[in-house]
Amino acid sequence: MSPEVQKKSKKSRSEKQGRKRASAKRASAKRASAKKASAKKASARTEGALVLDDLLASSTVVVVVGPGGVGKTTMAAAMAARAASVHGRRCLVVTVDPARRLAEAMGIAELREEPVLVPLPPDRGGKSSGRLWALMVDMAQSWDRLVDRHAPDEETKEALLTNRLYQTLTRRFAQSHDYIALDHLVDLVEEDEYELIIIDTPPSVHAMDVLDAPDRMIEFFGSRLLRWLTAPYRSKLVMVTAKPFLAVAERLLGGEFLAEVTEFFWRFSSLQPDFVRRANVVKARMQDPSTHYVIVRTLEDGPAAQAAMLDAELGHRGHRPSLWLSNRVVSTASSSKTAKLDPKLTQALAELEDQSLAQAQTRLEFPVDSAPEMEVAWRPGSVADIGALQDLLS
Repeated sequence: MSPEVQKKSKKSRSEKQGRKRASAKRASAKRASAKKASAKKASARTEGALVLDDLLASSTVVVVVGPGGVGKTTMAAAMAARAASVHGRRCLVVTVDPARRLAEAMGIAELREEPVLVPLPPDRGGKSSGRLWALMVDMAQSWDRLVDRHAPDEETKEALLTNRLYQTLTRRFAQSHDYIALDHLVDLVEEDEYELIIIDTPPSVHAMDVLDAPDRMIEFFGSRLLRWLTAPYRSKLVMVTAKPFLAVAERLLGGEFLAEVTEFFWRFSSLQPDFVRRANVVKARMQDPSTHYVIVRTLEDGPAAQAAMLDAELGHRGHRPSLWLSNRVVSTASSSKTAKLDPKLTQALAELEDQSLAQAQTRLEFPVDSAPEMEVAWRPGSVADIGALQDLLS
């Protein structure tokens, strides 16, 4: 081999060794970051657990928010179960999530407008110290109750309740659900039947809709759209201004249906004074110091990023979370000797290790600094009974 070839071969080996050293250094740094994050787990979980128990023992209202698919409904149910069984409270968990997963998580057949008493396993003394109820707000019934409360007279109430547009909006239009859910919450708090009410909200974007619902209701009653829709019942000046809009609407909807639409909104506008006052009461309830917010996330890039955005949006609205729940956290405590004996176990442990490292990296990229954090360990299978719910946060 010529000296020049030997020189090139030596240089190639040197470059390969350099790349290996760099790769090993990066892997070492990644492991060090993961270990550093893991070192904080015990103290973070302890602090988060203390905050959780303080919330469940002393709060009046807890609003649970988070991205979709992070187990938020299950966390809300687990919190309610712990409040009742550990802290002896009379607790109600409410869902406004149209997927209706809460009944399955609570281990009961179905949720209804009226609170359903959930049987709790007895404690070591043979008794359950607290009581737990669950319900899902029935939007149609709640709207009917609002109309009955705010209608200025019997004629207006009957005209609204029998209007086809009203029935469609209250039963099928999802965006009408947000305000109703919060109004229902205020009723439940005022009834003073429960010491703690936990609200399970829809995923993050819709959770913001819930928080903004009182302001949107107030804005609707002062909107140009409402003035145009009720123009035939108002002054000639308003009618002239709205005429181009009504002409287009009549071509699209037909004269008969447009007349029904305008009548509905005219009747509905008569509820404005009471509705606006009530919306301000609802808004005050959501801003009350006794109302606390808990953000649920998983340690994956997408959900963690969405949860961070949700945290920022809460801040813009004058709210600050009291606690973060990081759900489905993977732990990799294992035996290397056992892994060597079973190739399948070795592969499974390696996959868990990779997932744990990825979660640690996500934690570094999306740190939590607005409130304490509690980790909830990943568990195989689904949670389908109250006992499993109680174990989740223990």
